[in-house]
Amino acid sequence: MIGVTVGGDPVWLAAIGIGGVGFTTWAAWFATRTHLATPSEPPSEASAAAEPAPDESEAPAGLTEPEPEQHADSYQVLEAMPLAVLVVDRRRDIRWANDRMRHLLGEAVTGRSLMSVLRYPPLIDALDQVMGGQNTEVAGAPTAIEGVETPIGPDRLLIADLKRLDADRILVALKDASAAHRLERLRSDFIANVSHELKTPIATLMGFIETLRGPAKGDLEAHERFLGIMHEQASRMSRLVADLLSLSRIELNEHARPSGGVDLGEVVGRVANGLSLRAAERNMKIELPAGSMGRAIGDADELTQVFQNLIDNAIKYGRPGTSITVSAARIVDPIEIKAHLPGLRRAKAMIAVAVADRGEGIAREHIPRLTERFYRVDAARSRDLGGTGLGLAIVKHVVNRHRGSLEIESTPGHGSVFTVYLPAEEAAADLRAAS
Repeated sequence: MIGVTVGGDPVWLAAIGIGGVGFTTWAAWFATRTHLATPSEPPSEASAAAEPAPDESEAPAGLTEPEPEQHADSYQVLEAMPLAVLVVDRRRDIRWANDRMRHLLGEAVTGRSLMSVLRYPPLIDALDQVMGGQNTEVAGAPTAIEGVETPIGPDRLLIADLKRLDADRILVALKDASAAHRLERLRSDFIANVSHELKTPIATLMGFIETLRGPAKGDLEAHERFLGIMHEQASRMSRLVADLLSLSRIELNEHARPSGGVDLGEVVGRVANGLSLRAAERNMKIELPAGSMGRAIGDADELTQVFQNLIDNAIKYGRPGTSITVSAARIVDPIEIKAHLPGLRRAKAMIAVAVADRGEGIAREHIPRLTERFYRVDAARSRDLGGTGLGLAIVKHVVNRHRGSLEIESTPGHGSVFTVYLPAEEAAADLRAAS
């Protein structure tokens, strides 16, 4: 709680509603309460003690002093509020904004028109309703409106509460609801994508089951062919469920940084041995660095999953008969370390492991979205190759948990390089210090 003294009365900001009318009501009271007594005749101690406690229903008093001096104290109180706050006049000009609002909309926001910084018709309509048009005493005109959703850009959502202060001023409080908005959108997209991914194999299985029980009931040759397809579709669903569970587990532990040491040469070597037969089926070869790859801070099982996904993708999307090259480098340049390990302070070294294929490459516009769940450059080809659309999302979350980074470079027609940057084992002390 914040204790302040206004007009001689001690007032405590208790039970201020964050992002609701409770906040704007108290803020409006403060904005209109200050300087009720003239500066030349300050209230006596007796009158100050006898003055009744503030009431939310108390009507704002008229103010006649010049704007800067008139509201300076009340605006100073609003500066300490936990929301972005601004005051707008009848002409829709911004007369004052607190520090949070200036950080949100820009330092030069004061003096500009609200239309130039928050050009959203429902917010302007709400502003006009609260102001009451040309006559603030219009019957039925609301003195406050809450919960006006105000998007600014595709991924930013603000919730606005408005409260009339007097005949010429309206207080606007903004709460940033972008995180909740993004989470809700991700949840909706996730459900839609999972439903879409499961719909096709389920429909295929049901169709073949009905066929085997009906027209093909005694056809052994059809049984063999249909059962093979059914097994393929069931395997697809199994892979999808396994990847979903894996992604959920990784996200659950993403805040906890691993602390053990891992020999990257051993991890990548095991993955390469396990995928060598698949590579041979496409006449491809996995080339590993000759020397030691070094040791990194990490979880061996999760890093195995990272390189399993990256090398498996290189096999799927590389040209038959080409090589997949895995390389590693130890980097000690502080500037480069800081650029690739933003979650680790004072790191002395990092290890970069790159997986390069010689495939068709990826167009530049697709690269920023490759790690999104279920995002595919070529959805039909990916499904035919057994992909779930979750592999690179898993890679991204594992790398994030390790406080590393993933970099993707691709040249259409020549291939792609996926580079994972991880803190070297000697950075363990720094990693614990940054926790």
